[in-house]
Amino acid sequence: MFNRKYGIREHVSLLTLLPLMLFSIAMSMAFIHEQSDDMDEGIVSSARLIARQLAANSEYAIFSHNQSFLQNIAASALQEPDVRAVLITDQGGNVIALAGKLPASILHSLADRNTQAVHRSDPPVRGLLVLANRSTPIFDDGNSMLAYQPILSTQIALDNLENEAEAQQIGAVIIALSREQVNQRKQQLLLATLLSIVTFLILTLYVIYRASRKITHPIRQLSIAIQSIGSGHLDTRISQQSGISELCTLTEGVNQMAAQLQQERTLLQHRIDEATEQLRNMAFYDTLTLLPNRRLLNDRLAQALSNSRRSGHYGAVMFIDLDNFKPLNDQFGHAVGDLLLIEAAHRISSCLRETDTVARFGGDEFVVMLSELNADHALSFDQAFTVAEKIRTTLAKTYHLIHQPQGQPEARIEHHCTSSIGIVLFQSHDTNPEHVLSMADMAMYQAKESGRNLIRFHPKDTEEL
Repeated sequence: MFNRKYGIREHVSLLTLLPLMLFSIAMSMAFIHEQSDDMDEGIVSSARLIARQLAANSEYAIFSHNQSFLQNIAASALQEPDVRAVLITDQGGNVIALAGKLPASILHSLADRNTQAVHRSDPPVRGLLVLANRSTPIFDDGNSMLAYQPILSTQIALDNLENEAEAQQIGAVIIALSREQVNQRKQQLLLATLLSIVTFLILTLYVIYRASRKITHPIRQLSIAIQSIGSGHLDTRISQQSGISELCTLTEGVNQMAAQLQQERTLLQHRIDEATEQLRNMAFYDTLTLLPNRRLLNDRLAQALSNSRRSGHYGAVMFIDLDNFKPLNDQFGHAVGDLLLIEAAHRISSCLRETDTVARFGGDEFVVMLSELNADHALSFDQAFTVAEKIRTTLAKTYHLIHQPQGQPEARIEHHCTSSIGIVLFQSHDTNPEHVLSMADMAMYQAKESGRNLIRFHPKDTEEL
């Protein structure tokens, strides 16, 4: 629970509601305490006021022993709220008027005081006599209360008219009041206060929810978008608008960042593709002539052998070696020799179909692969020879090379270079590219040994004619 991560809305709600809740509870407790004290003071004041009025009205009736009048004013006091019983005693503590019924809680409390009371026939009255002699006039057990008020009489002596009259107690008024209504009002106040707090907190929570949603919803959208961008979805954009300027700035910044990252990734991917293509070219193509190299030639030859087995058509491999290349290198250097190799590659390519392959095998050696010639050996032989003759004738033409060494004037070089070509035909029984190339190389050496600038087929092909 303590390690759990909470969202902004939860934090805002907690940080807002907690102080409000504590403040509301504190204010409500203070309010309830103040109102309870006011209710208690109100019932006490009311009891004392009633007791004083009864005491004032009872003075003359006690002197005249008018018990009927005392009973009537005691009964009239029962009309007051919360008054349950009224007792009027004389100077000796004798009950001379009693109206109402004492609450049960008072009777139980008085039962514990009977041992201190004067022995009379009525236990509650003996308890009340004890209460009447107490220094405090109020007895309260939380459910009911007693208000005690002495009945005083002022006697003026004829020989002491100038002095103040001395007050003498001639009786007492005891009023029993029930706190039931006060306690009910306290409970109602408590319930109303709690209901007000709960209502206030619910309304506050709703307001906080509505207000925080304007902040948290855009932030949540930002968080989702950033996670999506972090996962590689750089085309993610945030369209959510907010009335908060900081969030608008942040949203615009995230969109700009995503656009910039997407642009940089596109550029990077383009560079990667270019580098991959360059690596591929370096792996499968000759960097000087841009012709396929040995690796790519082997792949294509293997594929041509497989196609030949399915179709039954012949294919041909020509091994070409330039006859007069080394003297050019020795006299003018490798730069001029490279120019001749590039030109020779162009001339050979111009003699072939798009489906054929010409590769630089190494140095001044080239290999030409003709695929899908014919199913007949003799016709395929003639087709291969025709192409080879065209290549030999083209390569034998004079080369006009233009070379300009660094810091020197341009030089025009004419050179004659012939070629020796060895040819081998292959079909379904030829399954090894290396073996086919070896046979073509063997035929090429036969052409060189025979005087160069010649075309020779492998002996197996001439034997089949």
